[in-house]
This record gives sequence, structure tokens and C-alpha cells, in this order.
Amino acid sequence: MHDYHAIKALVARLLRDADPAQDVAEVRVRASPIYSAAALRQAYGVLTAGTPLAGSRLEVEDLPDRRECARCGSAYAVSPEDIAGHLVVCPHCGEPSPREVGTGVEIVGVTRGG
Repeated sequence: MHDYHAIKALVARLLRDADPAQDVAEVRVRASPIYSAAALRQAYGVLTAGTPLAGSRLEVEDLPDRRECARCGSAYAVSPEDIAGHLVVCPHCGEPSPREVGTGVEIVGVTRGG
């Protein structure tokens, strides 16, 4: 569900900043591993249908998410295996920490046509 909300905010921003004279062909983003690239693409397809962004592609690159565990002090890069619902779990000791909702998706670029 957090994937959908991240893309909803992204689409709203793109539509607000859109130049009606130019079609958007591709939107490139970097996303934290807390997001599923497949779910982001699916949400993008649903949320752009019937808008000026319809038919454009969403390309998702990895955005590194580095953390330090508050319990054991280990530094680690978050991977999809470290995600448990609304938590990130330290791969070294199992200590849960909150996943920051609303962060971790950034626009890299927009390719326009026409």
C-alpha cells in the first residue's frame, strides 16, 4: 500500500508540473528497497490511466538505504529481505526499526516527446 501512496504523490507532482505541449515518454525514479519496483510500476499504470501521463513508462533504479542499528550498532544496507510490514529488521540482531513512510522515492529524470 505504501507503494501506491508514493506513486500517487509522484503522479500528482508530475501532473502539476506538466507541460501540456510535450508528452511524457518515461519517468525515471530511484526507490529505496522498502518499495517493490513491480508494485511501483503497477501503481503508476493505474494512476496515470486517463491522464496526460498515460502510456509513459516508469523506470525504477535502486536508491541505497543505509542504516545503523540502535541495538547492536551494525551498519547495513537495507534489502527487501529486511522489510517486515511497516518495519525494517536489522539483519544482524533482529532489532526492528520504523520504516520511514513517504521517503525513498526520488525523481531522476523525465523524458519528453512531441
